[in-house]
Amino acid sequence: MTIRSAKKLDAYRLRVRLADVEPPIWRRVLVVGSTTLHELHRMIQLFFDWYDYHLYTFEVGDRSFEAPDEEAEGEDSTKARLDRLGLSVGDSFDYIYDFGDDWRHRIEIEAMETVTRHAWLPWVIDGARRGPPEDCGGPFGYATIQELLKGTSTELDDDDRATLEWLGEGFDPEEFSLPQARHAVLLASAWGVLRRKG
Repeated sequence: MTIRSAKKLDAYRLRVRLADVEPPIWRRVLVVGSTTLHELHRMIQLFFDWYDYHLYTFEVGDRSFEAPDEEAEGEDSTKARLDRLGLSVGDSFDYIYDFGDDWRHRIEIEAMETVTRHAWLPWVIDGARRGPPEDCGGPFGYATIQELLKGTSTELDDDDRATLEWLGEGFDPEEFSLPQARHAVLLASAWGVLRRKG
């Protein structure tokens, strides 16, 4: 009986950090080189608890990539694979989501690894802090929310009270569940959601 060895695949270890937000919000992930930028967009939506109902773009050097659309000005993100972008360890590029709130994510290639075809990828390795709520006003609006949640101010105006009511009870900016993040990405991958174009 002959035992065939599992096919080896190149994988990228990425650190995705939300820019202009302190303390840092970040995720460390492992993805195969054949991952398209559109698939990476879907993953980031899961990593940061976004709802994927705004436009996005990737900026890689002097190139930009967007979801295919009649009005898109950038290249097609569904056809741009990580392993064909000429990126090396130490390189970084940006992902911008929601052009109103302008959430900019810096993606750094930390390492290249070799994995077997049977490895569970994409894989969330680590992370810190919960992603900001959708439509909260970008980094500036989220900074205001974090101050409100500290509860140090005794005088809240109507806007402050409305913001806290909109946010709802139980929102904890420090919360990050690695098992929950892994579960979400594994289910999305198994269901084929990451590969869908629409």
